Amino acid sequence: MLISAGTLPTIDVLLNDLENHAAAFIASLSTEHGAVIAQYFHWELLRKIRQRSANRAMTPSSYSIRSTELRKIAHFLAWLDANGLSLPSLDQTSVDRFFARHHSQVAVGTFLNWAIRQSLTSPVKIPGRKPARPRPPVSDDVIWDKVDQLVDDESVPLGSRLIGLLVLVFAQRISDCVRLCRSDVTDGETMRIALGRTPLTLPSPIAVLLRRHLKELSTRRPYVAGGPDWLFPGATPHHHVSEASVALHLVPHKIHARKIQQARIDHLVQTVPASIVADTLGINIHTAVRHAARTNSRWGNYPELRASPTGE
Repeated sequence: MLISAGTLPTIDVLLNDLENHAAAFIASLSTEHGAVIAQYFHWELLRKIRQRSANRAMTPSSYSIRSTELRKIAHFLAWLDANGLSLPSLDQTSVDRFFARHHSQVAVGTFLNWAIRQSLTSPVKIPGRKPARPRPPVSDDVIWDKVDQLVDDESVPLGSRLIGLLVLVFAQRISDCVRLCRSDVTDGETMRIALGRTPLTLPSPIAVLLRRHLKELSTRRPYVAGGPDWLFPGATPHHHVSEASVALHLVPHKIHARKIQQARIDHLVQTVPASIVADTLGINIHTAVRHAARTNSRWGNYPELRASPTGE
């Protein structure tokens, strides 16, 4: 409440929790292991996390991933001790043996690359990950069938329907959608929404639903004055709707956001340059380029994804 009232500065609660968790975890380790992991956490992991946190608050999934990384690194250091090894004495044979017997060790590989740069260990080669089996594609027809169903399904709460449509049409993540603000939407001759740097013009069926949603929001009486102008406010004052509740509402339509997002980006980069997909959808340019390379995209027709004034 003090933060909401402006008495205390806004903080990233999950990031703060992660720092507290890391401090307690590091304190539980041996002095030698704790010192190395503390150095890695503060000067490598935390630095990068704070850079991202400047633009987007930490999500529960990111918190879980980072805390798991610390446990895996601690397990690796314990394995070194159990095998009479240490970072300075680590050799290629030992590295290969560890990765052959332990799966899903990306965190350890990242840690070792850092340790090599810091001259804490010899310049060993980190075994590459086995390529993942390609996921079964979600066809464009299936995606648009789900769009049609969601546009008409009044049994799903309106806010969750709109988020589901943003996932299906614009390859958005639920975690990004719930953090949209009303200021991200402009309504004139056409309705536009800013998912990335360049606003997108919404198709008419989605625009109609969004106008209805905004009208309903305008009639709600706020619990507490001020606070963020969430486009999809939750039941708790000053909080947006939770990702979990939205995902639950979309279950009847079998909308698996991660799989849908990957398939939709694949479809888009085949008709639009990767740079435009990244710019308008708010995704990382490297992600868009990777999808373009994977699908061997040669974009031709240029659909009007950018929201441009008439005549431009």
